[in-house]
This record gives sequence, C-alpha cells and structure tokens, in this order.
Amino acid sequence: MLRVGLIGTSWWAEAMYLPALADHPDGRITALCGRDLDKARRVADEWDVPEVYATPEELLDRVDAVIVASSNASHHPIARAALDRGLHVLCEKPLGLDSAQADDLAAAASRSGAITMTPFTYRFMPMARQLRRHIEEGYVGTPFHLAARYYTGFARDGEYSWRFDRGESGSGVLGDIGSHWIDLATYLLGPIVEVGCVTNTTVGREPRPDGASYEACEDVALTTVRFSEGAIGHLMVSAVCWEGTPFNQTHHVEVHGSGGTLYALNDWDTVQEVRGLRAGETGPAHLLDRPDDIWEGLRTGTVHDTYRDVFRSTEAMTRGWVSAISRGEAAQPDIPHGAYIQRIVDTALASAADGGRMIPVPFPES
Repeated sequence: MLRVGLIGTSWWAEAMYLPALADHPDGRITALCGRDLDKARRVADEWDVPEVYATPEELLDRVDAVIVASSNASHHPIARAALDRGLHVLCEKPLGLDSAQADDLAAAASRSGAITMTPFTYRFMPMARQLRRHIEEGYVGTPFHLAARYYTGFARDGEYSWRFDRGESGSGVLGDIGSHWIDLATYLLGPIVEVGCVTNTTVGREPRPDGASYEACEDVALTTVRFSEGAIGHLMVSAVCWEGTPFNQTHHVEVHGSGGTLYALNDWDTVQEVRGLRAGETGPAHLLDRPDDIWEGLRTGTVHDTYRDVFRSTEAMTRGWVSAISRGEAAQPDIPHGAYIQRIVDTALASAADGGRMIPVPFPES
C-alpha cells in the first residue's frame, strides 16, 4: 500500500484529495501537514489519517509519495525536497512563483524518475473529454481557431486576497484560472508556440492585513495564442464578471475548422453541453450525444455532482496518479507539462508588459 502524504489543509484538500484516496485500493493518505497544527489534527481525525506533522520535512521522511497543496510560494521548495528524496510528487499549480522555479522542478523530476502530476482539473471533466473526442474524430476537420472564455467573479469585492498579491501568488488571474485554460487549449489543439496578452487590474485591492505594501496582480487577461499546427486562439479569463448563476461562473469553448464548429457550455449549475454544426449545415447547432464511455455513471444534475464523481470515483487526476505509481507508468499531465504551462503564463505576462506583442514560448513542449 502506497503511503501518501498531504501537505495543506485548505478546503481544496478536503474537497479533492482526501475523498479521492479514501478508498483507493493501491494507496491512501497516511500523513498530513498544515501550518495550523490544531486544524491539521482536526482534519486528520475526520479523515482517519494516522500521522500529523508540523513541518513538511518531517512528513517527507515518512511517505512514498506526496501531494503538495499548500500556498503557492511553498510549492517549489517542498516539491523539490520531495523529488530530491526520490518521492513521487503531485504538485498543485503554479509549480513556482516563476518559470525558472517550475523548470527547476521539471529537471529534478526528470532526474529522479519519479511519477509526477500537475493537476489541471478541467481537462478531466467530461465536457472537455467529449470536445477532444469530436476533434480527434474529425468533426471540425482541420482546426482554424479556438475561443475559450472563463468568467467568474471572485475578484469583484476588492478585498485583499493572496491570489492578487504577486509576492504570494506569482501572478493573478492569468496564473490562477488562466493556466487551466492554457492547459485546456493544449489538450484540445496541441502545443502553443507563440503568445500575446493584455491584462487589466480592474478592481482596487484593500491593504494587506499586516499593513505591508504589495504589488496587486491582474484580475482580467486576454491571451492570443498560436498553436504548432498553425491554428490560433484567444483565451479570455476574468474574475470580475457577474454571471448570475448560483456559482457565478461559466465556461465557454468554441472550436472552428474546415469541417465544422463545436460549441461547449458549462454554466456551473445544470448545463454541461456540447453542440456542433457541420460545414454546410444551417443552424442552430445540434446538441451532440454524450459518449457513454465518457459520461457513463456520472451524475449530471448539477456540475458539482459531476465534479465530485469524476475526481472521487474515477481514475481521473489523483486516483489515476496513484494507480500509475502502482503500475510503474507515467501519469499526465506531469510536472514537465506543468512547467511548460508556466512558461506560457510567464511569456504572456512579458507580452502584457510589452504592449501585447506576440512572443515565442521558450523551449516549447515537444
């Protein structure tokens, strides 16, 4: 039985990682570490985790694999220490506060031979998998361009948040939700080789609780990308939208090509749909059937139910990573891929600082 350590005790740890491995046949979370030791003990008691540690270093010496779900600034040093010990590592994005730290982790992962993962969640959702299936089967023919929009509103209140403190997060909405959309774009249409970007800091932020000064990060970003096969795309991410849904979040993805068009909508309430229109057909776009092997067994009443089913019951992400370790196989998306996504984010930030000009992505993924 694989001994997995979990570093971090946020709501995300309890929503995503602890339930995912509560009944995995090949591995379980045996050790927990958090900055608030009393909270870590409470979480460990609730989830029947036998060991609790005050520091990551203590935990790393007692496990075979580790999930790094702590603060952004801590990802690189903790994951690097784990890889140097020969542990398998699942590390939340961003892998570091910049691409130099992320590339350092990618190099360490390659040297160690560890089985790693950077958990970009949305590629595992059935809507994304269905989109990719249709593209691979030629529904749109040769892809011409992709448009993806991620609208949410968690930045509207103007309160201080570590997510918009560059020293704590590395970047704002571009690295937070934008990295998910960059990963999804590569999942659908392949490597991105050139990037341009404009950003905005729309809402004024309150001071840090400790009174220290800080650089506020972007809360809106529009990124133009060029794919290695010639298609282009634009990725719009915003955390200052009012969507009027219970979760105040919507996802929209469109892919246009020589053979037709695909439209996908997830309203984070009850709508998860993919529509399509073949070249030569007249609208409106048809609602496409859900492939049984992608959607079977998943609840679709609300998106949150689908989300829980995908990540707690199937071989997606965390469970798939543990299964890959038990089989001695690689998992995807791995840390080198996570470093590649971070290079794209950093290139987009450089473009935004330079008026939005297109800039080649350094050392693109092969």
